[in-house]
Amino acid sequence: MVDIDGEESIPQKCLACVTDKGNIALAFSILIICIGSTSMFAVKNSVSDDAGKFLMSIGLFAFSGGFTNWIAIQMLFYKIPLVYGSGVLRRRYKAIRRAMKDMILGTFFQPEFLNKYIPQKLREAAAEADVENKINVFLNTETGQKIIEDKIDQISASPEGQLVESMDINIGTFKPLIKPVIISFLSDLGPSVLNHLIEPENGALNLEKLRDELDRYMSERMMEVTPQMIQDIMYTVVLQYLGWLIVWGCVFGGVMGAICQAAELTPTYGNWTV
Repeated sequence: MVDIDGEESIPQKCLACVTDKGNIALAFSILIICIGSTSMFAVKNSVSDDAGKFLMSIGLFAFSGGFTNWIAIQMLFYKIPLVYGSGVLRRRYKAIRRAMKDMILGTFFQPEFLNKYIPQKLREAAAEADVENKINVFLNTETGQKIIEDKIDQISASPEGQLVESMDINIGTFKPLIKPVIISFLSDLGPSVLNHLIEPENGALNLEKLRDELDRYMSERMMEVTPQMIQDIMYTVVLQYLGWLIVWGCVFGGVMGAICQAAELTPTYGNWTV
């Protein structure tokens, strides 16, 4: 069950704590310590005493390895009094958010990638949009026809048009012949102009400016990222995997404990001499 504010309820937190792989590994190392101490004290024979010493060493080394890693993980997220370097995510959140922005820009918005990807997608969009057909449809609408007729009238009123009129040639009578030619010309010209503008080498599509705008936008957005947000992001992304550090800390610690006990490098346990 999740609270209204989005935080986990107490039963959920308890369940997460119990099922956490790191906590299970630490609990298992404590269990080994308990079994080892029981074998050393409850059963009075040399076999159980030797086995207890091995289990005690394995359990203690395993717990120290796992617990050390557990402390290190906590130090990433939380400030521990008198422990220098703890709470690094909160203290260095500005550097972290700057690194996140640089990583995103450098990975997903490289100039070489943009120069290839953006024109390609624009060409695909232009092909799907069927620009030639849309221009043709527009020019045959009432608005398009009026624009063409107005341009023809402007030509008639121009000095060149007056010169043609002086030769007893009425340009207006040629409108039905001129308009289909103009429509066909503009329909063919539209896609060619669009493809020309899409190509980066023609300078119409300034991808460097686009990347600068992305950089500026991400910088403004990153200013809204708080230390708590940085901690929550890292907690969500990596904490579930950091539990394996505790598990392997216990495993390698237990192996070292067994090796040290076999080599008789372990200390005495209480008043029972190893």
